Amino acid sequence: MRIGIYLGDIKKPASVGGLTFELSFVQELLEKETKHEFIFYYFGKKNIFKNQQNAKFVCLKYYKKPEISLRTFCIKTYKTPIYPLNLRLKKDNVNVVYFLSPYLHEHIEVPYYATIRDVAHRILPHFPEYSTNRVIEKMEHKLNTFLTCASKIITCNNIAKNDIKTLYDVIDENIITMHLPYPKWIENVGEDKEFIKKHNLSKNGFVLYPAQFWTHKNHIRLILASQIMKEQNINLKVVFCGLDRGNKKYLINTVKKLDLESNVLFLDYVSQSELMNLYKNAYCMVYPSLAGPDSIAALEALYFSCPILISNHLGYNEQLKKSAIYFNPLDEADIVEKIKLLNDIAIKDDIISKGQLLIKENTSKSYIEKFLNMMDDFYLIRQCWSLNESYENK
Repeated sequence: MRIGIYLGDIKKPASVGGLTFELSFVQELLEKETKHEFIFYYFGKKNIFKNQQNAKFVCLKYYKKPEISLRTFCIKTYKTPIYPLNLRLKKDNVNVVYFLSPYLHEHIEVPYYATIRDVAHRILPHFPEYSTNRVIEKMEHKLNTFLTCASKIITCNNIAKNDIKTLYDVIDENIITMHLPYPKWIENVGEDKEFIKKHNLSKNGFVLYPAQFWTHKNHIRLILASQIMKEQNINLKVVFCGLDRGNKKYLINTVKKLDLESNVLFLDYVSQSELMNLYKNAYCMVYPSLAGPDSIAALEALYFSCPILISNHLGYNEQLKKSAIYFNPLDEADIVEKIKLLNDIAIKDDIISKGQLLIKENTSKSYIEKFLNMMDDFYLIRQCWSLNESYENK
């Protein structure tokens, strides 16, 4: 069967969680022997992949289309796909499409499976990244159609499944839960052992929060926790790393006002080898995000035996089970108390050992096997009609 795989907009590989998952999926799938043929569709950088015997990569180009601005009475340009995906799928005789990220540009007439990790824009509409007209239009204009017309919807756990059922009126049988796998990059990356020295950090001398500076990531709570740790003479620095999504300046100014500049370190996007070095040397990873329902960073931390403290959202509980310590993400005092629990070596060793068992159940290999089993099952349905016939108005 010829299967189309939609990857989304690939500009900076591994810069965000979604791309980390997508690139891991591609790498693992290409290493798997299968009877199927794959065509991967993506936007962004050209020639990022190489064609193989049973895999072809198609870069969907952009062009600048004129648009009249009513506000300024002038003509401006914006980027839009040069070749609608729906027509391209038909041209390539694709039997079924697997979307690794939501596709909202047009209605897809080829049968498809839709992967969606969360609907946080509906759960947390008050945050700036979710409340703008642009985001609402992008996510809601066609998301209803995209999800309700999908043959199956793939999501990470039962919390996300219930959110989708409630908000988008999808029947239970059409939603499949598949736990997120840990990213493929962590198996082969080389460690930058000098990185923490460059930033005057010491082993077990800092807590790590690897997350882009979105407002819903709740960095402010960890800054306030740092203030408490300073008052209690807990000698742990807070280290942030990630791309700035508009909130970093506010956080830096807050650190200055609280006189915590020697207690909080802001890093930009770090490489995989640098991130590995941070995980291996951190006292723990503290993840106070207000959105879930899962975390790729948590899986990375598990792999490198970095203890995890994370928000007590039900989604994280289902993902991590007993391999993490949970706290109230709106209570900085609770965060500090949970960090102090790790002074008990027995507690620390227990969550690390449970994490090592859990990570073995969440590999990219097992995820790909489940995906291929789904495609094999769908093949029996796809045999019911032809690729060459037109079934309109019959």
